[in-house]
Amino acid sequence: MHKIFAALVTFGLTSVAFAQADSTMMREIYRQSLTKGQAYDDLRYLTKEIGHRIAGSERANKAVKWSESLMKTLPFDKVYLQDVTVPYWDRGTPEVAVIIDNNDTLQVLALGGSVATPSGGIEAEVLEIEYLSELQNHGDAVHGKIVFVNKPWDESLVETGMAYGLNTSQRSRGPAAVAKFGGVAYLFRSLSSSTRDDFPHTGGTRYVEGIDSIPAMAISVVSAERLHTALQENPKAKIYLEQHSGWKGAVQTHNVIAEWRGTEKPDEIITIGGHIDSWDVGEGAHDNGTGTMGTLDAIRTLMKLGYKPRHTIRLVFYMNEENGVHGATRYGELAAENQEKIVAAIESDAGGFAPRGFDIKASRNSVNWIQSKWKPLFEQQYWVSRFLQGSPGVDSGIWAAQFPNTVMFNFRPDPHRYFDLHHTDKDVFEAVDRRELQSGVAAIASLLYLIDTQIDQLPN
Repeated sequence: MHKIFAALVTFGLTSVAFAQADSTMMREIYRQSLTKGQAYDDLRYLTKEIGHRIAGSERANKAVKWSESLMKTLPFDKVYLQDVTVPYWDRGTPEVAVIIDNNDTLQVLALGGSVATPSGGIEAEVLEIEYLSELQNHGDAVHGKIVFVNKPWDESLVETGMAYGLNTSQRSRGPAAVAKFGGVAYLFRSLSSSTRDDFPHTGGTRYVEGIDSIPAMAISVVSAERLHTALQENPKAKIYLEQHSGWKGAVQTHNVIAEWRGTEKPDEIITIGGHIDSWDVGEGAHDNGTGTMGTLDAIRTLMKLGYKPRHTIRLVFYMNEENGVHGATRYGELAAENQEKIVAAIESDAGGFAPRGFDIKASRNSVNWIQSKWKPLFEQQYWVSRFLQGSPGVDSGIWAAQFPNTVMFNFRPDPHRYFDLHHTDKDVFEAVDRRELQSGVAAIASLLYLIDTQIDQLPN
């Protein structure tokens, strides 16, 4: 299909002819991905043979080696590892949380980065609040208490990522805020769109230098409701907490990178990929096995069709997005040091559900152009219609400041079910639908093709 595009350029045919050629190419991309795509099979191996893979762990190291070998099965011009030093946090033995009054066991997970409880655990009364800002209203009454932040998810929001964003700062800032008032532990209602299961959702938290570090846990939505009921019946109810997590020092690991050299502008780079690490629960299927295996398969799809890129396409599997983003930081540092010209980037880190579109970090003029030229190619036949100005994704966002002129695309699948699974034991291979995943691969491959052939036409 790249020959069709070259012929159109040579003979100076109209924009209608270009659109027809693009439509034909996309039809071939979708056919290839939906009938012969391999992302689902690759994901099966990543999740079932390797499993969850927190940065710094042996499983993460196994994922790096396997990803490198997988990339080498494709006709990339170069596959290599990029050194990254990451902090390694280990959960330890399973956490325990029990309401003393009725011996009710609560479902909890230590938040990533949390310290352990003292030897013998913690037993204390619980102070329930909805917002961290309420701490100042309780003053000395916080001292010696386990603070339970019970802020329900906003179910009225269709954009579940927005609901997540409204609460996530309370997860990250909670332990330091509570410790400042003398609290002994932090219990946070899980960031979940599901109100029907008893699975806690982990996620990163952080401490502040000069303030005591206290244990921090996420509690499942169902367990949070049970604890709320117990506190309504007895405001002085106590709970027992025990966890054994902690930082285990720095570990040398890698980003995994492959390059497909451009035929016309090899010094101009299109970066595509997502993070290869995951949290240490479940299998890291939607977060972010689908992102890494999907972007690799998008490139494989173009290769299978005989496409030859104009620009160099660089596939990057970042390490340590979940608890430090050290991989993306290192990638940006080295790219800046080498004075690379990264003209565009695509990130996939929102699950493998049915594709809905892309958020775009670019000028308003560029976004308007994309909406007028590319959006019509996607929305009628493929049900992909979201092309909005927005954030570039976590990893791309880390190095975006060093490359302000890079046009960045953030893949956006259907959002409704993602936060049922996010950072839980439920994020397993069986939760991924093959057709949805491969549809996303086709959407990403189509966008990659359009970027490669037409990025030079974008207005400033």
